[in-house]
Amino acid sequence: MTQPPQPGIIFEPEPGERPGAPPLTVPKPALIMAGLLVLTVFILAASARFLGFGAFREVPTTILVERALRFEDAPNQGITVIDATTNTVAVVLAPGSNGFLRGALRALTRSRMAAGIGHAEPFRLVRYTDGRLVLHDDATRQQVTITSFGPTQIESFDNLLKTKPGPGPTVAPPFVPIQ
Repeated sequence: MTQPPQPGIIFEPEPGERPGAPPLTVPKPALIMAGLLVLTVFILAASARFLGFGAFREVPTTILVERALRFEDAPNQGITVIDATTNTVAVVLAPGSNGFLRGALRALTRSRMAAGIGHAEPFRLVRYTDGRLVLHDDATRQQVTITSFGPTQIESFDNLLKTKPGPGPTVAPPFVPIQ
């Protein structure tokens, strides 16, 4: 049941619906400018992707220290780190510790599981001469630059480069960010 209109309220038709009213149109110059803007954005995005225009790149430097490592879950919820070269236990990380290390490994192993790659392929932990510390996964071609995350995270991974873990970095070159 519809109610009759109340006195004093006037319902007008939408613009363009009134007899004799001009239709609503967008001016052609505005459409052309919007199209040019979209085209410019696509061209800049393609040039950044394919030509490297405006893209950040890490300049390759020489390797200072490198170690191939495999990570296995320990029965007590810890992590057993195995030197892949000698196939010996490098260190056993206690349960509930090394949260950043666990997170970085979880991100890289998730990609491995999605690609159907097992745990046999080791990760490479590399310290470069420019000071960068990078965890490489050659199986998926992914990497995590550890030096981007601060001194505590750097130390936890730096200890894995040592044959005998302990305090302090393996090497102490000055870290110089690449411009």
